[in-house]
Amino acid sequence: MLHEDDLRKALKTVIFLILSVTVAGCYTLRTASLSSIPQKRNVIMLHADDSLWAVSNYTISDGILTGLIYQDSLKITRLKVTHLYAAPLTAVKIDGTSLSVPAGNIAKTDYWVTDLWLTLGGAAAIAVVAFTFIPSLFY
Repeated sequence: MLHEDDLRKALKTVIFLILSVTVAGCYTLRTASLSSIPQKRNVIMLHADDSLWAVSNYTISDGILTGLIYQDSLKITRLKVTHLYAAPLTAVKIDGTSLSVPAGNIAKTDYWVTDLWLTLGGAAAIAVVAFTFIPSLFY
């Protein structure tokens, strides 16, 4: 027989665990050098002071990063983007839709990667809760 108190306890626990995993997320931020950007990253978000540009088709040659300013308003997944932080703003040169910045002016390079252990831990926690409380709802 289904007991209302058991259902409330199970539901509260499941909601708490789902929120915990969601807030923690399954991604972690990794900082790297400009030369070690993973090949799968096809868009760069270039930050300089309060300005932000999405850059695609980028190349790094002779110590200068060049690319095309991304014109589409498409949503880009987190795992396809690398964030570069440049200073000062005057180092960023824009010529029409082309953008260039010296590699020496790029202070930081960040990108998101999937954290395997956090993802597996969250799935295991949800499985433990599910297998613990679901039988108590029916007996």
